[in-house]
Amino acid sequence: MDTGNDIFNTSPDPFAGLISRPDGSLALLLRSEGGFPRRPGAAMALWPDGTRIGRLGAGCIDADIAGHLGAVEPVTRLIYGKGGPIDLPLPCGGSVEIALIQRPDPEWLRQIAHARKIRQAAYWRIGLAEGEVQMTEAAETGLHGDEFVLKLYPGCALHIHGEGDEATALAAMARAIGLDCHLGANSVTADAQTAVVALFHDHDRELTILRDALASDAFYIGAMGSHRAQVARLAGLRDVGVGEEELAKLRGPIGVVAPAREPRLLAASVLTEILSLYDRAFG
Repeated sequence: MDTGNDIFNTSPDPFAGLISRPDGSLALLLRSEGGFPRRPGAAMALWPDGTRIGRLGAGCIDADIAGHLGAVEPVTRLIYGKGGPIDLPLPCGGSVEIALIQRPDPEWLRQIAHARKIRQAAYWRIGLAEGEVQMTEAAETGLHGDEFVLKLYPGCALHIHGEGDEATALAAMARAIGLDCHLGANSVTADAQTAVVALFHDHDRELTILRDALASDAFYIGAMGSHRAQVARLAGLRDVGVGEEELAKLRGPIGVVAPAREPRLLAASVLTEILSLYDRAFG
């Protein structure tokens, strides 16, 4: 089965890919029923030479979508599973509907890129007859008759504080998967799609960093250490005037594997926790 030439690079962004190669098309997941693992708004860019960025389903679905490239109509709506081609049932049951937008408007793609560069959420209303797009007021992603509202958040960013092997490992893993990553004093103000991680063995060095992070909009704030270290950390933050509501946002011990002492395991554990929470809130 030909599943195409998927691109695995440090920036697997379908929209960015279409800016660099405007001869491609954009597939958007409009709705799903049953246990389908992707949510509405999931995207895949694909080109006539078989190159793809992103996935919408199993290989057979993505390959079938590619078979509709070059259609005369500007938007092709495809259904898989219940109500779709009888030879492409979904293992999870239910059904999904996908819109294939042939050669999306380059100006729209540039506007998306600009919103991501300045880390601003953007909301778009896409006409599913002609593929016309216009910016709209804040709204949730979803299908509304012959229109689809697409909400795009800034990507997950990491602010990492620390000088040991744990910080080095976490930064390397984050950059390897294309995340915006800032280290120590190079960090900028944390926004709502930013995770702040303190990885100090000397916990006295982290209090000012954590105090500032807790006053920001960061969706994840965590610090390395044991349960005993967390108790001492919270006491120290109370001493410098941090309130209980803000303290409730501080995670520790951090990661999905506890305890994790080996630096690479800790880094992988923390990154998994961060990505899971980002996907839950903004995916």
